[in-house]
Amino acid sequence: MTTDRRVRRTRSLLRQAAIEVIREKGFRAAQVRDITERADVNRATFYAHYADKYALADELVRDEIRRRFATRLPAAPAPVANLVHALAVLLWEDSSPVNGCRRDINVLRPLIQRAVRTEVCCTLVERCAYESAVTAHIAGSTIVGAVCWWRENGLPDTPPDQVADEVTRAVLHGLRPASR
Repeated sequence: MTTDRRVRRTRSLLRQAAIEVIREKGFRAAQVRDITERADVNRATFYAHYADKYALADELVRDEIRRRFATRLPAAPAPVANLVHALAVLLWEDSSPVNGCRRDINVLRPLIQRAVRTEVCCTLVERCAYESAVTAHIAGSTIVGAVCWWRENGLPDTPPDQVADEVTRAVLHGLRPASR
């Protein structure tokens, strides 16, 4: 389905305006009025494209996640272990406190995590030919959850490959009892 050129242009203006306003004011303080003024469109036009600023932010986050995946994951089909490892490294590096927008992270975290989990699941389904979307969702949620937990509770200076090795083992081999 091809989107009308005017629709693409308007959405592009709104997206760019939202990015600029959010960078200046932060997500919480950004208002639809600020975005529409910056984009030079009226509020009715905004609402014809997005339900609210959260819907626009959700689209921006999903597109950024897709872009990062497309540019940083191996393009060629890879064994599932390599793909899981690459996904874990990418998520670990992108969740670094240096890379994040700290001001509004608690507001945006659910959008980001949902977008990342969705994209990880889609990537696993497309590239690994999982027979079940449920299996891909479990694997994707495990990858995202493990990296988030490690970042929040683990050692922040852990090398990305060490994190990715642990996550890959958990995804591919499940839980193993600790040796005594």
